[in-house]
Amino acid sequence: MRAIACILCFCMAAFSGYGQTIVFTGQVLNNSNAVVKNYTIIINGKPATTNDSGVFTTAISSSATQLDVKASDKSYVVAYPVGGRVLVPKDPSLLTQIVLEGFQSNGQIKNYLASVSGLKEAAKKGQSATKALQAKIDSLAANLQKIGYTNDDLRVARERQDGIDLFYPEISSDLQDYIIQGQLLMSAFKTISVDAFKNVSALTQYGQTQASYNQAYEKLYSNYPTYSKKMSDYWDDPSLTTEFGNITDTLLYGIGRNKIQPLNDVKNKINQYFQAKLSNKDKANLKKDIQAQIAQQIPGIIDQLNVIEQRVKQFLDRLKN
Repeated sequence: MRAIACILCFCMAAFSGYGQTIVFTGQVLNNSNAVVKNYTIIINGKPATTNDSGVFTTAISSSATQLDVKASDKSYVVAYPVGGRVLVPKDPSLLTQIVLEGFQSNGQIKNYLASVSGLKEAAKKGQSATKALQAKIDSLAANLQKIGYTNDDLRVARERQDGIDLFYPEISSDLQDYIIQGQLLMSAFKTISVDAFKNVSALTQYGQTQASYNQAYEKLYSNYPTYSKKMSDYWDDPSLTTEFGNITDTLLYGIGRNKIQPLNDVKNKINQYFQAKLSNKDKANLKKDIQAQIAQQIPGIIDQLNVIEQRVKQFLDRLKN
């Protein structure tokens, strides 16, 4: 009887230990090392919400050695630990860090979409590498499905990438062409200041440059609403749409309407210089006035174009990546 009683006591103790819980404490960060506040993370199928420091606590079995961690929605995926498997520390007071990445922008989905774009380009060129690329895409898709992506998620991601592949070259071309044509126009004004009074052919060059600038202006102006809409549709970053609006406003209005359009006054004076019947004294005074206006206004516009050119390059780098 005593032996049976001891065995029963041992079993009860084992079951008692098995049912005990401990507190697991974690901190959720994004891939920029910033805390993710007030976000619900799923630990072994149960929700736990972070505080303003990105910290959460949850009860787990005292016998657990690993935990399964998942994001609660499609804002994020778990980037670290790899596979969403967290080791339970021996000391329950230790803080375990979990790193999340954006669902639409984590490294694996970017690699997948880059491979899809590469496959399309290879197919267009009839390259033999398409079979290997397709195998890579299939492998990447399988890995993505393991961390929570569905076939529908991958389809939507491919559709977004198709839109990006279509509109990025157009947006890039229109922005850069505007800047190039603006710089060429400023160069033409400087040439006029020196050569036009000696060689009337400089005016012909100016006229061609002005026409090219006008075309670039009208193209960006007319395409801006479409590009803004497509940016919202295909790029998962609202700040890009905002930045594009700010850049376009600077190009079309800050520089175009406020700085370049007033140069029409200089153009009219140049036409007056060559077409009107003026005395030599009046022509000399008009020439000085034209040259003074060009010297006063053109350098500032050139500086503005150079500054916005760097800003556009940085923006396009973000838009492409």
